[in-house]
Amino acid sequence: MSFKRTNLERPGSVSEIAFKAAASWTEFLAENRLMVLFTLLFLAGTIIGLVLFAVSGSVIKRELGTILELRAVMGGFKGVVSMLFSSCFSAILLLTMLFLCGLSACGAPFAVIVPLFYGMGLGMTEAYYCASGLKGFVTSSLLIIPHYIIAATALVLGSMESIRMSLLFSRQILPNCGIGGLWHDFKLFCVRFLIFICLAFASGIIDICLRLMFGPLLLK
Repeated sequence: MSFKRTNLERPGSVSEIAFKAAASWTEFLAENRLMVLFTLLFLAGTIIGLVLFAVSGSVIKRELGTILELRAVMGGFKGVVSMLFSSCFSAILLLTMLFLCGLSACGAPFAVIVPLFYGMGLGMTEAYYCASGLKGFVTSSLLIIPHYIIAATALVLGSMESIRMSLLFSRQILPNCGIGGLWHDFKLFCVRFLIFICLAFASGIIDICLRLMFGPLLLK
């Protein structure tokens, strides 16, 4: 009588699955290296913002507090519109600048700075609220991080698109390179940025909805 020694085959099958998973992740990272780069820049900016707030003096913290402090939605419809505008203004402004830089042959460096800069804003705001204790952690988790992440997604994608278009324009000025042929890319560039702006506007709507839901409890 012979027995099938299936237990000897399991390590090989597990290692094969692990190898395939690692290969698929490597392929994904290679294909989306720009997205990974800009995401890491955003996270690095968040850490820098936390550190800058932590090492700043009490006077600077009070000044930053007036800028970073969230307020509950008040004033009826006009108050909602005002809060919505202020919530998504910075993200839409940065996306507009990314759009203009994408139309420049030398606009690529700015696309690298935007995720870092926006991450610093998130880091400082988190540090300001988390310094106040448990309530600050809850406020940060419910009222800051959700809409910031959505806006950051739009900015990361916008940075990728801006640097792609900027590189296409820069190739036009190289020797022995034909001028033109970018109309299709330009139309795609405009459509994508329209989607990114809609995403930033959606982050503002989510921010207002969260403030209406949790603001009376957390923003007192």
